[in-house]
Amino acid sequence: MNKKPLPIRIVTADRQEMFREGLRRLLDMQPDFNVVADTGDGERLPALIAEHKPDVLLFDHKLRKRSGIEALRDIAALNPEVYPILLTDAIDGSELIQALIWGACGLVQKKSETELLFKSIRAVMAGDYWIGHKLICTLIENIQSLSNLVEQKTRQQSENLTRQQARIIEAIISGSSNKDIANDLSLSERTVKYHLTRIFAKFGVSSRMELARYSLKNKVLPGI
Repeated sequence: MNKKPLPIRIVTADRQEMFREGLRRLLDMQPDFNVVADTGDGERLPALIAEHKPDVLLFDHKLRKRSGIEALRDIAALNPEVYPILLTDAIDGSELIQALIWGACGLVQKKSETELLFKSIRAVMAGDYWIGHKLICTLIENIQSLSNLVEQKTRQQSENLTRQQARIIEAIISGSSNKDIANDLSLSERTVKYHLTRIFAKFGVSSRMELARYSLKNKVLPGI
């Protein structure tokens, strides 16, 4: 005889007690859901997760004492087997990205239909990600803004390159060794290494290969 599947254990975190109570009633009406704890306190949330070991965490980024994003970071450090779903009404795009970075598997608007919330919980339990349509739009807009900032920063960095640094980068792309670069530019190898260290720091890379890839991808040198 097949055993009945265990219900999905859920912890909710929202600073509004009435919202948590309403959410608990809705979730507990589903035979495969079981709300095991709730809180409005971001500082208490990580301990609550460690104590109850839920399958899913439904949380808002606006919590008392500590934000939901900060609490999520603390929870990630505990390495629990929990699937966090951000349940919010209004949030900045950068915070959405932070939530994903710190382990959120789902992004759902509070005003979404109840059935969509149920689907999101079952989806993340099945190993999928769930992001509401309007939140996807917010994410895309934010990612585009970040992309524009990266392009702008790269242009500024490229404009600040000295002529010698530009020639060194060009030589690195062509596969020249430090000795070859030193001979071609009438420099000592030590000076070449010094310039490379400054160039690595400027573009946030740590090797010649990374520098070459970054330079080609971001068109650091005009005409290359």
